[in-house]
Amino acid sequence: MANAKKLRTRKSLIVHHVLFWLKNPGSEDDRIKLIELLRPLKKIEYHRTLIGVPVKSLGSEGVDFTYDVSLVTYFNNDKGRIAYENHPEHRAFIRDNNHLWQKRLTYDTVCEIP
Repeated sequence: MANAKKLRTRKSLIVHHVLFWLKNPGSEDDRIKLIELLRPLKKIEYHRTLIGVPVKSLGSEGVDFTYDVSLVTYFNNDKGRIAYENHPEHRAFIRDNNHLWQKRLTYDTVCEIP
C-alpha cells in the first residue's frame, strides 16, 4: 500500500472514525442520547458525517463489537479536518458530553478514492 504522502497526491479523502464506549454499557437511553448529541455536528462545514451502532448480528470473526456508537466523518483535505477539530461546536460537544463515555478511540486515515 502506498504511504500517506503518495496517497495525498492522488484523489483522496481523510476519514475520521470515532468509537465511543458508554459509561453505562448497553444503556439504550444513553446510546440514544449520545446519537442525538452527535447529530448537530453534521452541520459543521467541510465534511460529511455518518453516525451508527455496531452490527452485532453479522458476527464476523475478528470484528470488535464492544463499542456503543460510531461516528465516521469524511474530509476532502487537511484544512477541513483542522477546521472541524477546532470548531466551537465540536469542542463544546467533547467538553459538555464526555460524562457519557468511558472510552473514546479516534482513527484518522487517508483513503484513496478509486
